[in-house]
Amino acid sequence: MPQIKIGGIALGRQQTRPLIVVPVIEVDNLDNLRGADIAELRIDMFISQLVQHVMMGFETFKKKFPGVPVIATCRSKEEGGAAAIAGEDRVAIFTHIIDLTDAVDIEIKSDIALKIADLANQHDKTIIASYHNFSKTPDDKYLEAVYERGKQTGAHIVKVAVTPNGMDDIRRLTEFQLSHESVVTISMGAMGMASRIFLPLVGSLFTFASLETVTAPGQLSIDEVRRYYQAF
Repeated sequence: MPQIKIGGIALGRQQTRPLIVVPVIEVDNLDNLRGADIAELRIDMFISQLVQHVMMGFETFKKKFPGVPVIATCRSKEEGGAAAIAGEDRVAIFTHIIDLTDAVDIEIKSDIALKIADLANQHDKTIIASYHNFSKTPDDKYLEAVYERGKQTGAHIVKVAVTPNGMDDIRRLTEFQLSHESVVTISMGAMGMASRIFLPLVGSLFTFASLETVTAPGQLSIDEVRRYYQAF
């Protein structure tokens, strides 16, 4: 697998421990990342999605936490975003903040996926192509198709976040993880909560943990995640 970096952090086999990403939704009131490795700025959860407000948020974060890699995410409403933002508006937002971030996350099924991937490539940013399913874990054939479509966008990382309806779903997602490199896998909800700890131990490039606000079902706090990894 070619070396993948987000900012100055190498992912994959170069990692010495699981990496923790924290979603950030309010930069002004944030004073401590509590040991997070990477920050995901959730633009769709900002108080405003006006370009100037978003840029100020990114600039403030970079000043407060210099050297902390940033993933820019503006999630679509269809895949769990907090705000309904038109595709052309999302393109405009990404265009204005591209030099203030280290990676972009765009939904694999989005109509703007190729535009955002092209923008990221032009600015030498890491591309995360993501898929979210809040009702089930699709069958193996569908998961493989999601992965292939993600790679076709030019993604460096494919992120798959799905919901288990039984332990077999968690086993299948684990098998999917073991069969692929350069992926992030998450089994959401209460049943999949433990996957946020063990999937990074078997290859998922990073896990997500909350600082204050939970941004996905079953997300653990960063304090809980760090405590588990210290125990291991």
